[in-house]
Amino acid sequence: MNIYHTDVFLYNNDGGNPCPVSLDADDMSFDAMINIAKEYNVEVGFVLKSSDASCDYQFKYFVPKREMEMCVHATIACVTVLKEEGLLNKDHLLVETLSGTLSIDVIGDDSDFKVQVKQGEAKIGNNNIDKSVIAKALNISENEVSNNPIKNVSTSRFKTIIELNELETLNNLNPQFDYLWEVCVQIGSTGFYPFVRVDEGIYHARQFPNNNGYNEDPATGVAASALGIYIEQVLNHKYDEITIYQGFAMNRPSKILVAPNGNTNSVVGQAVIR
Repeated sequence: MNIYHTDVFLYNNDGGNPCPVSLDADDMSFDAMINIAKEYNVEVGFVLKSSDASCDYQFKYFVPKREMEMCVHATIACVTVLKEEGLLNKDHLLVETLSGTLSIDVIGDDSDFKVQVKQGEAKIGNNNIDKSVIAKALNISENEVSNNPIKNVSTSRFKTIIELNELETLNNLNPQFDYLWEVCVQIGSTGFYPFVRVDEGIYHARQFPNNNGYNEDPATGVAASALGIYIEQVLNHKYDEITIYQGFAMNRPSKILVAPNGNTNSVVGQAVIR
């Protein structure tokens, strides 16, 4: 079995989120896939033939502790490997996933292209999330959290969107992870996504997933997509494009682009094969 090692959502050709990809997954078992994710201790993308005649491929995504319904950075990694290996002869494709069919576009020429992944319809949770509980999980004081509402937002999986007041606070976060994971279960979240606005349409964020086998993610497309919805629909800030920087506190700087479009959006990024 050949594993391709990629980095996704790089910032100035550095950092990004590492993502191994397998193109030979048709005969692989669930246990074999999850064991590969455990071996590399990151999310891994697997490419299979689709059972849906309308789809070009099926993608599966595994973290060390479970199979995920959808993952944007692994989707971009899989599409990039397919294209670089000469297995993709179109710029628009449909991909079967556990969360539904993904609509994907390859933008640019063969030497320099981006992958755009259309997200699902937005959902914003209406449960009240206690600021004191969130602050305790993040191991900070309540006055370091913005007064804007804390919301669970999803375009595929619910992320808890939390605005902080200062970039320094964001960069120095040292959460109480066992408690953070407990809170995620209580409020129906797959991870915390604290963020800070640094300029018009420009944000920094960090992602702390709910007990996936690692404590932090250097670039998270589903969370960035959720943040895009939060910015548009909760904060009522309108932009043609939103730039989200992530992973800087991990020394894995990443850049994610979100293109808003009403009650959905698209996440755009690049991957490189190492």
